[in-house]
Amino acid sequence: MKALVLGGGGPVGASWEAVLLVALGAGGFAAADADVVLGTSAGAIVGSWLTMRPEGLTQLPDRMRERAAWHAARAANGRSDREKLTSLMTKKSDAGAPSMLTIARAAVEAESPLSAGEAEELWKPGAPKGSWPRNLAMAAVNVRTGQAHAWSAEDHIPVAVGIACSTAAPGVAPAVEVTGTVWVDGGVRSATNADLLAEAEDDPIRGRGKVLIVACRPSDDLAREKSVLTERGYDARVLVSDPYYEKPTDLLDPHFIDAATEAGAQQGRNVAEDLGNWWNKH
Repeated sequence: MKALVLGGGGPVGASWEAVLLVALGAGGFAAADADVVLGTSAGAIVGSWLTMRPEGLTQLPDRMRERAAWHAARAANGRSDREKLTSLMTKKSDAGAPSMLTIARAAVEAESPLSAGEAEELWKPGAPKGSWPRNLAMAAVNVRTGQAHAWSAEDHIPVAVGIACSTAAPGVAPAVEVTGTVWVDGGVRSATNADLLAEAEDDPIRGRGKVLIVACRPSDDLAREKSVLTERGYDARVLVSDPYYEKPTDLLDPHFIDAATEAGAQQGRNVAEDLGNWWNKH
């Protein structure tokens, strides 16, 4: 059994991930064969296309240009607080530092959450059409409890709503209310949330599975989560992007999408054979 974890990184990171997966596939790494695809934020977008319409991955950077333009329009209208995004992307566990949950709650107070219907309309243009795949999960955080949840087909919500929940980054995208609960970006908890795999009650890959964690950016979470998975018996690897941006807010900037796609294509070609041999080995 195999699991693929796709981390967060804004429209630019999503572009990097999409092109990376295309290049990996061309080199023998069949990401679509994963029994579980867990996405956080940008990874939720890419994971949905990978599991539902993999042929659409090549067009995803253009879709992400449109998403980046949406972010730019919000910023121009004074509806973004990009300092909160920077806090999310660079969060540390330093004593006395405000928690990301505190920041998320402040963002919800500053801007009313979207309804599930509004969230679906917002993401319809950027989400693949179709039913929720059995192997797709998307991480989001409950603002009230601070607990993460991996949305899946069992939750019976539209894919576009799951994406909206998982990409609701504090300060730059509105939270989403689903059945009376408000949800924000899974990145509030972790850039990848890979350890959620080990917490699943009906864990299908424990002790005999492979996990590839794909991270759009370096994060303090990665070593800890890989350690958790290794201790549980997983064969886990981490693939972190080569540099393609300078500061966290660049991940919303459409001018960095070309650099991200070039980096993703090159990195995918460089590691495809090695990862393919590992992924396909029984």
